[in-house]
Amino acid sequence: MTQAIVFVSTCPSCKREQPQDAFTIADLVRLLNGGYPIEAYCVPCDRFWSISVQERVEVGEAVAVVYKGTLRSAEADSLRQRPSESGSKKHRPNRRAALRQ
Repeated sequence: MTQAIVFVSTCPSCKREQPQDAFTIADLVRLLNGGYPIEAYCVPCDRFWSISVQERVEVGEAVAVVYKGTLRSAEADSLRQRPSESGSKKHRPNRRAALRQ
């Protein structure tokens, strides 16, 4: 979640797309979930602005993809570290059968 994510936002003054690289995934998740504005910055104009609704949707989609990929990667790592349970299920006693006895 400390991974940086880069997106572009169009500066309202100069109309150029400006890369925004000051946010981590955790920052963007907090801002999106909390309904807080996401502030972009234009270096040549030295100006801040809140990104548009459309840009906010696009950022949210990008964060979701990266976040989902991060979770999948973590799950895969977790599964690699665990011993296989597929064989052990065959040898587990049936809990209901054990309770009936």
